[in-house]
Amino acid sequence: MRNPLLVFALAWGLTLSVAAQQRRLEIPIPSTSASIFTIPVGKEGVMLLTQTGKNSYHVDRFDTNMDRSWSVDGTITEGLEYVTYSYDGRNVYLLFSRSKSNVYEVIKVYVGPGFTEKFEIHSVDKMEISQFKAFNDGIYIAGIVREQPILSYTNLQTRQNRLLNATFKGQAEVQAIDVDSVTNRVNVTYCVRKSRDYSIVVKSFDDVGKQLSEIVVTPDEDYALLDGRLSVLPDGTQLMVGTYGFRNMQSPTKGRIVQGLYICKVTENEVLPLKYYSFTDFKNFYSYLSPRDLERRERQIARKKEKGSDYKVNTQLLLHDVIQKDGQLIIVAEAFQATFRNQSNPWGYGGGPWGYGPGGGGFYPGWGWGMYSLNPWYFGNRGLYNNGSQIFDGWQYTHAIVAGINQQGAIVWDNSFEIDQTKSMTLKEKVKVNLQNDQLTMVYSDRGRLLSKSIKGDMVLENGTAQAIATGSAGDKIRRQGTDNLDYWYDNYFLAWGFQRITNDADGRRTVFYLNKVAY
Repeated sequence: MRNPLLVFALAWGLTLSVAAQQRRLEIPIPSTSASIFTIPVGKEGVMLLTQTGKNSYHVDRFDTNMDRSWSVDGTITEGLEYVTYSYDGRNVYLLFSRSKSNVYEVIKVYVGPGFTEKFEIHSVDKMEISQFKAFNDGIYIAGIVREQPILSYTNLQTRQNRLLNATFKGQAEVQAIDVDSVTNRVNVTYCVRKSRDYSIVVKSFDDVGKQLSEIVVTPDEDYALLDGRLSVLPDGTQLMVGTYGFRNMQSPTKGRIVQGLYICKVTENEVLPLKYYSFTDFKNFYSYLSPRDLERRERQIARKKEKGSDYKVNTQLLLHDVIQKDGQLIIVAEAFQATFRNQSNPWGYGGGPWGYGPGGGGFYPGWGWGMYSLNPWYFGNRGLYNNGSQIFDGWQYTHAIVAGINQQGAIVWDNSFEIDQTKSMTLKEKVKVNLQNDQLTMVYSDRGRLLSKSIKGDMVLENGTAQAIATGSAGDKIRRQGTDNLDYWYDNYFLAWGFQRITNDADGRRTVFYLNKVAY
């Protein structure tokens, strides 16, 4: 781990959305059980977290040219595992715990100088963690205990810990914890379900965990609000954006069925009337379909509208945070569905032990139980993963949608991006986006490929660009591709990373963790 191989890039020219892979870092790994976690920190570079023992870890920080800036070793309590991280723009906070334990350790990493502090937190027993956020040395941890939401706050400087009010009539879950850097508030978004009534509640806290306000957004009688994100406009008005569905189509055992987007303004005194935008009115929601299927779908929609009703979209969406840049508000969401397989297939997704899912062993990172023990889409229902003779076999992504919202809270354009038969065992954001001026670039990584699309509003500038993730030497042949990941980094750069087994007639065989810097 101390001497990673730095491989410089390819002499590819940068064109309008075609990627230029400018740097590649390869770290030889001894076996497929290696666990390396990637933490992008913008223009400060990227950090790699590695397990080095049952109670120890190692962190490297590399600058944007992939040169190492510093390395640091540390210890944790034996038995604790890495869960996730939070980056507040200055420092990185690493969360360690064990499944359903009440003991947590937070490692504060000072990104610039490269030293660490360790903090121990005791909270609620048997909590399944779903959210983790750090803000001004305040730690927010959200999860669920016995199907009820829990939100804890810890001040790292005073070591004081307390539970914040998360009591609701009915069932509720924490969907998001967002830091508003303009108002120095932490906004915690809940989805609250009582029978088939779904509403959105946002509680705002200051940097010492004191609740400042509460916003309750309720739908019209026939609708259910399924999720939401709160943004602050330049004039101080707050804008709530989220997804809605038909009330009578919601079920805690089948997931949340989305029909479209809702938008509303929130002032100091009231929540203004909601505006509903059905996906059947979007220009490009179904553009991922084949021409024949698209024509059939448009006829179905038209027949429903002629009868005064709306075609049931019947989809599920993973909503991203709202992008607010240069006076624009952009919402991105990914459509997905659960897939199942017969129990006679021992390997499931990936088809063998080198597959992409946790059942495959292979290159799937094995250290850390992650944040997916709680499925945020099913209010704690675990029946989804066993369907009689079939068992859960991953989330199938179909396409991403993107919409532009003006300062008045109206959708002014929409577009979409087909996701080509991509499946994941964990439900997470697959498509990463970057907005430069008026051009939005959408990229995802799948089985050693980068696929991208660039748009400007509802216009397509570059569609369906795909290329292999570049390796380090001429003559390389990728024999195995393990989990591959992608994230937006800074400016027009993305980071692609994962595990590969490579052969080369001249250099032999190598198994590596790779990190590629890619420009669009």
